[in-house]
Amino acid sequence: MFFEGPEKKVELALAPGRPSLRARGLDYWKGIVAKSRAQILSSLSNETMDAHLLSESSLFVADDWLTMITCGRTDLVAAILQLCADLGHDAFEYLIYERKNAHFQEYQPANFFDDARRLSQAMPGKSFRFGDGDDHHVFLFHLDKPYAPRPDDLTLEILMHGIDPQAARVFMSGPQRKRDFIKEKSGVWSLLGPGFQVDDHLFEPVGYSLNAIRGVEYYTVHVTPQKIGSYVSFETNCVDEGADAIVGRVLDVFKPQSCDVVLFQPAGARRKVACAYPLKRSVKQNLACGYRVSFDHRFKPVDGAAPAFEIVI
Repeated sequence: MFFEGPEKKVELALAPGRPSLRARGLDYWKGIVAKSRAQILSSLSNETMDAHLLSESSLFVADDWLTMITCGRTDLVAAILQLCADLGHDAFEYLIYERKNAHFQEYQPANFFDDARRLSQAMPGKSFRFGDGDDHHVFLFHLDKPYAPRPDDLTLEILMHGIDPQAARVFMSGPQRKRDFIKEKSGVWSLLGPGFQVDDHLFEPVGYSLNAIRGVEYYTVHVTPQKIGSYVSFETNCVDEGADAIVGRVLDVFKPQSCDVVLFQPAGARRKVACAYPLKRSVKQNLACGYRVSFDHRFKPVDGAAPAFEIVI
């Protein structure tokens, strides 16, 4: 009846002089992913990064940093704790764990407070909530350690709820729903910059994931098109054209009922993100690990009342 699209995410970087993460090889990363209750489905690589498409979202591994995103009923913290056991948290220059509020929290193996307690037993950290507890929000835990991001170190996330039924229909599997069909009809590929390698997967019976890489830059898109809990996440560290333009193009493709726009940038930066959707809640916070995080919850205005949604048990 449903799938938990809202995700958990970890990003970490190694301190200088540590052995390469990529050199640990595919079998090692299969084991880390398995710790989170997911599997690697396919991979692509370039000269600086490996991108793994997972049964539940994505893993990007460079020599000195990684980003791992998981959805469904995964336990991402178990994978993080395995990395801590293998590398030692003193090997991390920074670590950020993020968790979107779930649609169906009662079916999750743990909540954020459980996660933060487990992480705090392995490393010193601080925890925050961005957004209202009774509305859309994002939880964040970070390693409590000073860090100075590069001036161009930006990551943009667009987390969308209630996607347009016409947009969702493209991601329903069937004999006509092949890769070329997705490429031509979904609009997702139009969001990518030139020169990116692409790996994507259409799940049975519904759902879609895409990774794209160019050098150290990446895009990742994950679509949960079910009527109950429809959701899309879009993330990139390629923000050269400006966050405003990216947000506008993404919303044009999926036309969600609401979205959370999350921007990570160096603490001294003051980039803002404009959006055609009205703003309901805005939160900004400088973190002790050197990043400034902004969270904007936005919504699409509606005319009149909608019918109740019938739930078939």
